[in-house]
Amino acid sequence: MNSITLQNNKLIINFKFDPFIVSKIRTIDGRFWNSNLKRWEAPLENVEEVLNVLIPLNFSVSDEVSRYRRVEKEKMDGILAIKNNDSAVYEGNLPLHDFQKKGAMFLKQMPNALLGDVPGLGKTIQVLAATEQDSHILIFTMNTLKYNMSGEIEKWFPGAKVLVINGNKQQRTEQWTLYAKKNKYVVANYELLVHDFDIISKFKWATIVCDEATRISNPEAISSKNLKKLESIKRIALSGTPVSNSPIDIFGIFDFLVPKYLGTFYQFKDKYCVTDPRFNNVVGYKNMSELSEKVNRFMLRRKKEEVFKDLPSKIVENVIFQLSDTEKKLYKSVKERIVAEIQELSDMDTKNLNVVPVKMLRLKQCTNHTRLIGDLACDGKGESSKLEALKSILEPIIASGGKAIVFTQFAECLHILAEELEAYRPICVYGAVDSADRMKLVKEFNDDPEPRIAIFTEAGAYGLNMKSASYVIHYDSPWSIAKLEQREGRADRSADKRIGGELPVTVYNLIAKDTIDEYILKVLARKNKVSVDILQDSIRLEEQGMSQEDIDEILRL
Repeated sequence: MNSITLQNNKLIINFKFDPFIVSKIRTIDGRFWNSNLKRWEAPLENVEEVLNVLIPLNFSVSDEVSRYRRVEKEKMDGILAIKNNDSAVYEGNLPLHDFQKKGAMFLKQMPNALLGDVPGLGKTIQVLAATEQDSHILIFTMNTLKYNMSGEIEKWFPGAKVLVINGNKQQRTEQWTLYAKKNKYVVANYELLVHDFDIISKFKWATIVCDEATRISNPEAISSKNLKKLESIKRIALSGTPVSNSPIDIFGIFDFLVPKYLGTFYQFKDKYCVTDPRFNNVVGYKNMSELSEKVNRFMLRRKKEEVFKDLPSKIVENVIFQLSDTEKKLYKSVKERIVAEIQELSDMDTKNLNVVPVKMLRLKQCTNHTRLIGDLACDGKGESSKLEALKSILEPIIASGGKAIVFTQFAECLHILAEELEAYRPICVYGAVDSADRMKLVKEFNDDPEPRIAIFTEAGAYGLNMKSASYVIHYDSPWSIAKLEQREGRADRSADKRIGGELPVTVYNLIAKDTIDEYILKVLARKNKVSVDILQDSIRLEEQGMSQEDIDEILRL
């Protein structure tokens, strides 16, 4: 008798051999021929698909399978109610917007889920709200954003036990072995799935979170394969661009979230991809509505246009990262040289005071790119952790169809960024670009329907509005609140006729940890709305907002 039973968390398909039935089974995602037991099996998560395909072929269903199907349906109906409810009940203490409450409750209820909100909608705070009661959480993110993630956790949960895995192999081994179990949150970069897998695999986690989950979209990568081997009760993926290049990207993410739900990679390509038989490469896609339906069961995704009424006109996020060892060494060298130069000043008269801020600019250049320091940069090519952090932010913005303005104080830095970000077809506007050319470049940027970036200096940005950009990135921050607001004002928040309102602007501040960047952030917060400009005014530094105490504090960093 043809039947479907449940055993060891798998669906067992029993039938007397029939080529037609076999052909139907082969259409089911995740089906598997168990050669040892000589039978077909399928993942429990695909129970609905299995029954829809086989019940019309006179298959009976065991009570256990029927019960599981009923429980799953009730659960998914509850999840659907959360997704469709604009006033989801959130019982935590974090200050969430209504759409974020919905996201938090969705992630909390689902043991395996993908939050696919576009950049700027606060995926991090939603996942923190969802896992607030979880005991032992492992978070994977990009190396440049590890300290940004830990900073977000400490911001919303002051005093939380957070461990950032860092350092050489010996140091990391000690951190994993001695401290990982003692901390609620453990933050690691994806590369450690290769370098430290032997240690990580010994733990069983309450929750594993993959931030910027496109990093696991390649199912053939060792890091992706190792990730799937880790034990956890819950699995969560965060991505503003879950399908950044092609539908194949979603396979890698879902094979982590719900293993075998979309089948093996071979099965996935066979069912959803059109391949060139000569080279076996993907040339197109098919059955996309079916794939979308399956993916949406585990995914929640919102765009700015859908939730703009729930957002403030400006969303600010500080992206904190750590300099590399080479950059730290360079920063220390430049700082020591500045200290020596200041000590040589005969007295701190008005003339000498005006020289100090100029010297401080060299520290800002250190955090931007080592190439800006010239002979101290050790080699001609140089390096920049800040540039890597910028790329990490831009990638999902551009992939989601957005446009961004990147600001730097230095024209030389602008040229470096333009060279490094050439793939995003940047327009560059700085002091040497005449007015007519500026307007022409801005019009080109605004009229282009494709995502891209603009790179500005303050001198270049004056009087220009980029009505199509809703992201502003401060590669380096000015000392002046007024200049900061002028920069952000370049992203024109004019009413969008399509949605009947104003899209919010998302602002990112790139902050190198334990450097002048971090101190400037504190100074700007202290100044609040006070407009000062320490680099142009000739009055004393104390009156300009930079005191002797400021100078001492910066040089102690």
